[in-house]
Amino acid sequence: MGEKAKGEKEVEAGESLDGLDRRFRQWRESRRRGEHIPPQLWEAAVGMARKHGVPRIANKLRLDIGGLSRRMEGAAGQAQASMAETKFVELFAAPAPAATIVVRECVIELENARGVKMRVELNGQGLAGLAHLCSGFWSAA
Repeated sequence: MGEKAKGEKEVEAGESLDGLDRRFRQWRESRRRGEHIPPQLWEAAVGMARKHGVPRIANKLRLDIGGLSRRMEGAAGQAQASMAETKFVELFAAPAPAATIVVRECVIELENARGVKMRVELNGQGLAGLAHLCSGFWSAA
């Protein structure tokens, strides 16, 4: 496994604001003149700004408030664009033998943290692909 440059380690789950501040300080101490902030640090800063607000994070991490705001808007736009790409998903299940067909009806409504909603109406053997469909919906959010 190759080593990553200082400040370019993956975003740590549950990282504290002080921990992220330390990562920014380490990167600033080791960077070359004109070197841009690594995408991993920007992603972590955007994540913190979602939790704590842009002004607080920009001040704490010594970032341009406008730049951080634009990156937050860009991240939100990318998420919306990826959700907008999927318009319709059709599932096909193998038909059961005629003697064993049991008709059941089910309606499932899902809503993710961003407020995107999905309604699924199933009957017959439609439950076979439900787990895969739900997994796709949650991962697109």
